[in-house]
Order: sequence, then C-alpha cells, then structure tokens
Amino acid sequence: MVDTLVVIYLCGWLPVTLAAYAASKRLVDKHAPAPRPFFVSMIAGGLWPVLVVGMVELSSIIVYMKLQPKPASSIGIFA
Repeated sequence: MVDTLVVIYLCGWLPVTLAAYAASKRLVDKHAPAPRPFFVSMIAGGLWPVLVVGMVELSSIIVYMKLQPKPASSIGIFA
C-alpha cells in the first residue's frame, strides 16, 4: 500500500517539475530573471499533492455554492 503511494508520488513529481520549469522559462522576466528556476521547480514538483488537494477543495466549494438555493428577493439584510 505504502509502496504504491510512494510510486504515485514520485511519478507525479517528475512531470510537475518539468512543467513548472518549462513555465518558468517561458514566463521569465527578461530584465530580472529568477536566480534558481530549477530549484523552485523541484520544490513545486515536491508539493504537487498539496496543489491537487487545494484544487479538489476549491472545486467542492464551487459545486456547493452552485447547489445552494437562492434566497427570495424579499429577504434582505438591512444595515
């Protein structure tokens, strides 16, 4: 079980690292480039599960907001 999770984690690390590095090379500021773009890409690759969990949470919040019933127009907050 743990071996499978480690393999999934490591298989996700490489593509995310490469994608982050490619994006950093494509979106670089020509006048002030980043000092260590590959190091930052490696960190982004290592943190990819956190980004996936954040995206899942964000999508669940969006779905929840769309499923909520709308209040009647006569009900309002008076301040």
